[in-house]
Amino acid sequence: MALYRNPQDKRVFVPKPGGGLVLNFGHPVAWAILVTTTIIPFAIVVVVTLAVLL
Repeated sequence: MALYRNPQDKRVFVPKPGGGLVLNFGHPVAWAILVTTTIIPFAIVVVVTLAVLL
């Protein structure tokens, strides 16, 4: 599924036709949600794993 990106749409969470929600990546808050819930925790896990193994 392609990313939903509509800067004119002011909603951060947009309902999908089949149900559920999708982030509107045309909104800056959606990028902040992605970074704080996915990228930063992944980076922490990688750093801690490398510190334990090395």
